[in-house]
Amino acid sequence: MARFLGATAAKGGVPSVTIVSTTPYTRSTGITTDASNNVTSITLGDVIYSSVFYNNVGLITSYTETISGTSKNFALTYDADSKVTAITEVS
Repeated sequence: MARFLGATAAKGGVPSVTIVSTTPYTRSTGITTDASNNVTSITLGDVIYSSVFYNNVGLITSYTETISGTSKNFALTYDADSKVTAITEVS
Protein backbone atom coordinates (compact mmCIF):
# COMPACT_ATOMS: atom_id res chain seq x y z
CA MET A 1 0.00 0.00 0.00
CA ALA A 2 2.66 2.49 -0.96
CA ARG A 3 1.38 5.94 -1.74
CA PHE A 4 1.96 7.21 -5.27
CA LEU A 5 3.18 10.76 -5.00
CA GLY A 6 2.75 11.54 -8.69
CA ALA A 7 4.91 13.16 -11.28
CA THR A 8 7.20 15.93 -10.12
CA ALA A 9 9.37 18.26 -12.11
CA ALA A 10 12.04 20.71 -11.12
CA LYS A 11 11.93 24.01 -12.95
CA GLY A 12 13.19 23.23 -16.41
CA GLY A 13 13.73 19.59 -15.44
CA VAL A 14 12.26 16.33 -16.64
CA PRO A 15 9.27 14.95 -14.67
CA SER A 16 10.05 11.94 -12.49
CA VAL A 17 7.84 9.48 -10.62
CA THR A 18 8.32 9.03 -6.87
CA ILE A 19 6.86 6.09 -4.94
CA VAL A 20 7.22 5.63 -1.19
CA SER A 21 8.80 2.23 -0.59
CA THR A 22 7.25 -0.17 1.92
CA THR A 23 8.21 -3.52 3.39
CA PRO A 24 6.33 -6.82 3.25
CA TYR A 25 3.84 -7.50 6.03
CA THR A 26 1.66 -10.28 7.34
CA ARG A 27 -1.82 -10.10 8.79
CA SER A 28 -0.47 -10.97 12.23
CA THR A 29 2.15 -8.20 12.28
CA GLY A 30 1.14 -5.48 9.83
CA ILE A 31 -2.63 -4.98 9.99
CA THR A 32 -4.89 -4.17 12.94
CA THR A 33 -8.68 -4.48 12.67
CA ASP A 34 -11.62 -3.62 14.89
CA ALA A 35 -14.60 -5.80 15.94
CA SER A 36 -16.30 -5.10 12.58
CA ASN A 37 -13.17 -6.29 10.73
CA ASN A 38 -12.44 -2.75 9.52
CA VAL A 39 -8.74 -1.96 9.17
CA THR A 40 -7.72 0.51 11.89
CA SER A 41 -3.98 0.64 11.22
CA ILE A 42 -1.35 -0.74 8.85
CA THR A 43 2.38 -0.82 9.54
CA LEU A 44 4.65 -1.29 6.53
CA GLY A 45 8.16 -0.79 7.87
CA ASP A 46 8.69 2.95 8.24
CA VAL A 47 5.26 3.75 6.77
CA ILE A 48 2.23 3.66 9.10
CA TYR A 49 -1.42 4.30 8.31
CA SER A 50 -3.39 4.78 11.54
CA SER A 51 -6.57 6.31 12.93
CA VAL A 52 -8.52 4.92 9.99
CA PHE A 53 -12.19 5.95 10.37
CA TYR A 54 -15.25 4.81 8.43
CA ASN A 55 -18.73 6.16 7.71
CA ASN A 56 -21.98 4.24 8.27
CA VAL A 57 -21.68 2.36 4.94
CA GLY A 58 -18.07 1.28 5.47
CA LEU A 59 -16.19 3.86 3.39
CA ILE A 60 -12.95 5.27 4.80
CA THR A 61 -13.50 8.90 5.78
CA SER A 62 -10.10 9.80 7.23
CA TYR A 63 -6.72 8.41 8.21
CA THR A 64 -3.29 9.45 9.46
CA GLU A 65 -0.21 8.65 7.38
CA THR A 66 3.21 8.58 9.06
CA ILE A 67 6.33 8.34 6.89
CA SER A 68 9.75 8.48 8.54
CA GLY A 69 8.18 9.94 11.70
CA THR A 70 6.29 12.73 9.92
CA SER A 71 2.51 12.46 10.29
CA LYS A 72 -0.17 13.95 8.06
CA ASN A 73 -3.95 13.62 8.34
CA PHE A 74 -6.16 13.07 5.30
CA ALA A 75 -9.92 13.19 4.69
CA LEU A 76 -11.68 11.43 1.83
CA THR A 77 -14.81 12.58 0.03
CA TYR A 78 -17.01 10.49 -2.25
CA ASP A 79 -19.57 11.01 -4.99
CA ALA A 80 -23.06 9.46 -5.08
CA ASP A 81 -21.59 6.25 -6.56
CA SER A 82 -19.17 5.88 -3.61
CA LYS A 83 -16.16 6.75 -5.77
CA VAL A 84 -13.41 8.84 -4.18
CA THR A 85 -13.57 12.40 -5.47
CA ALA A 86 -10.88 13.94 -3.25
CA ILE A 87 -8.23 13.09 -0.69
CA THR A 88 -7.44 16.27 1.22
CA GLU A 89 -4.74 16.92 3.79
CA VAL A 90 -6.25 18.32 6.97
CA SER A 91 -4.61 19.77 10.07
